[in-house]
Amino acid sequence: MRRLWLVLASTLVACGDSGSGRTSADDGVASVTAGTTPGTGSTTQSNTQGTDSASATGPDLDTGTTSAIKFDLGVDPTGTTGGDMTQPVRMLPGLVSITFYERTGGTEPDAFTFAVDGSELTVRLADPLADGNFDIDGATGEFYDVYYSDQDGVFDIDGRYLTISGVFGQPLPAGGGLNLAEIGLNFQDATEYGNYVASFVILGDNAVQPDGNADNAIDGDLQTHTTMGNTVGSQERLRVTLGFLSSSGPPPG
Repeated sequence: MRRLWLVLASTLVACGDSGSGRTSADDGVASVTAGTTPGTGSTTQSNTQGTDSASATGPDLDTGTTSAIKFDLGVDPTGTTGGDMTQPVRMLPGLVSITFYERTGGTEPDAFTFAVDGSELTVRLADPLADGNFDIDGATGEFYDVYYSDQDGVFDIDGRYLTISGVFGQPLPAGGGLNLAEIGLNFQDATEYGNYVASFVILGDNAVQPDGNADNAIDGDLQTHTTMGNTVGSQERLRVTLGFLSSSGPPPG
């Protein structure tokens, strides 16, 4: 059996990049990582081609400082959190809501928080994503769908993983889209961030090569983010799929 580590995040440092927020944010606070040391799982890489929300229990985006506490919840005697046992994200005991931190300019990411059994997470939206058909919107021509999934980003209401996928209609000289800082599992007094990148898709001429800085989505730092590119001329979606120690266990390998 393994011990489950969560992060209690109270406030956020507002020290983002001076540009549009669409390039890799290398300057930020020291990271606090939930779970095991970040790793990478199987990856997919390609260069072709209303809300039901609740308030977040994690970082306060209205303040200018950050503090984080890593604490030990102890060993789960049932063996159902981490270790060799996995369980659907939406069935995690005590899970209140789920927050996707997506960066579209400014000094900090925007927090989009959804109910565990809300329609956003329990349904994969049909294509095309556009005005009136999205879970998260960003810049002009930027729309995202969030949902429970398997490790390859395929929708699964009882999935052990979380996926954000979407479209962005601006090529170079614009910066790349899908700027995911973190995904947070919000428990009553704690937020657990992803512990590994299960898979991803980058597209277009403004993705950061070779992997869209995908590991920025699991470093525990809200001032860093992914840059997955654009979908101009493509029928695919940009995508990032994350695993969590409490639902999918430690990284494979």
